[in-house]
Amino acid sequence: MLTVLMWVFFAIMLETEFELFFGRYLERLGFGDFQDDGHWSVFFERLRPFIQTTAVLVGALLVAGLLTLRRRKLALLLPQPAALELVADARRAGVDETALLAARDFPIAVVHFEANGVHRIERGEPPVSAGPATGH
Repeated sequence: MLTVLMWVFFAIMLETEFELFFGRYLERLGFGDFQDDGHWSVFFERLRPFIQTTAVLVGALLVAGLLTLRRRKLALLLPQPAALELVADARRAGVDETALLAARDFPIAVVHFEANGVHRIERGEPPVSAGPATGH
């Protein structure tokens, strides 16, 4: 809704410029008598706040992007956290150590969660390939 209101306000501000560009066509349709002389200084004067707002928003976007890239670069320089010990990892996952060791060896592990919070881990099957197309 805010975007629509902004465009309506924009059209009202630039009414004379719309008359300049579309007046000839509107006169042919019987909508009235329009002036055909251009008011380019008025046009650009009225357009200036929109251009300034756009410049500020693009500048803010560039600054935010550069800060994000810098933050990511610095984060990649940090050492990786140490892996959890088997007992601590199993306690966090809510399984016993043997089930966790078995699940770590699966190339694909599927975890099923029940409504009561109980979960089980089983070996997943790799996706079946359709094979090469025969073209028939």
